[in-house]
Amino acid sequence: MRTWALMMGGLLVAASGWAQEPQATAASCALPDIQAAVDRLPDGGTVHVPAGEAEAIGTLRLGGGIRLVGAGWEQTKLFRGPASDPHAGGSVIAADGSNGKPIEITGLNVVGFLDDATDGWDNGISLRNATDFRVHHCRLQRFGASGISVSGLSRGVVDHCLFVDNFKKTINNVGYGVVVMGTGEWRDDLAPGSADSVFIEDCEFIGSRHAIASNGGARYVFRHNWVHGNDNSQAVDCHGPGYGSAHGTQWVEIYENLIEKPIGGSTAIMLRGGGGVVFRNTVRDYLVALVLTLDFDQKLDWSRPYPIPEQISNMWCWDNTINGNPVGPIIPPRSATHIQEGRDYFTRPLEGYEPFTYPHPLARNAGGP
Repeated sequence: MRTWALMMGGLLVAASGWAQEPQATAASCALPDIQAAVDRLPDGGTVHVPAGEAEAIGTLRLGGGIRLVGAGWEQTKLFRGPASDPHAGGSVIAADGSNGKPIEITGLNVVGFLDDATDGWDNGISLRNATDFRVHHCRLQRFGASGISVSGLSRGVVDHCLFVDNFKKTINNVGYGVVVMGTGEWRDDLAPGSADSVFIEDCEFIGSRHAIASNGGARYVFRHNWVHGNDNSQAVDCHGPGYGSAHGTQWVEIYENLIEKPIGGSTAIMLRGGGGVVFRNTVRDYLVALVLTLDFDQKLDWSRPYPIPEQISNMWCWDNTINGNPVGPIIPPRSATHIQEGRDYFTRPLEGYEPFTYPHPLARNAGGP
């Protein structure tokens, strides 16, 4: 088990592959000035955002090929304020990598509305169709939907980020550190232990409803993270089919995380569809470590005969602990005929499975604030 500490402050070091790219520096950290600097690099390059703080009005839009570099989350702050609608959604930063070029965002403190009465389903950073993206050494606070949203045909890594209070009690729903939405399809190119996932590693989550959630054919790897202060619901989640998605989560890999000290949740990990591996997680202070269940969307008929499409299957769970004691999955009574040990889930390692390289290659030999 790693040491659970998050690096802060310091100097940015140019990542390999970006140092020779075109450079631009924003006149200030106001979104129009950052956007102007981004627009000066139509073919991509590095945009430097200076230290300071500015109200984030509207949305900063990035395409593939842009590396957005703040001065560090203690020095560059973008925040929602009185010029924005506290009941609206949207993102402070929206990146689209449909052109196939990589995207990197680092060194920013992105803050939503701090007023407890706000109820907008907003996001700090959203990425769509982002190939080989990296978001790192950023701080995301107080967004109603998610700190970071990833969707479409995306793969890459979120690392060394701090997520604070991304759950609004006025909404009493959503409230994710990271949410991963897939292509909306059930793909046939699944390769466990490969790079073809959204990775979340070496991050700290405080006060989220779910630190991680997923749907729409998503694939994610959640590893080496510290989750505490989880509120209202389970800390680690994946949806099955339902809730507006044609397909649920396809595959998850959840391992070597520390999940402790909840505020309002009784379950650390609850998985509601798809397959995956869950191993060597350390859970403390919860009533339940791991639940495997059918989903709950009341619009769907969960009494259908086994198997329900995209229900929990091919799930492998081993070497997890709660309060220092070994623990296996719990199957609620409503799911007991559909989710059975030795058929749909297994309490031993998946034969032939090897975790993907850690740290993620995109995060290796690359600096951060």
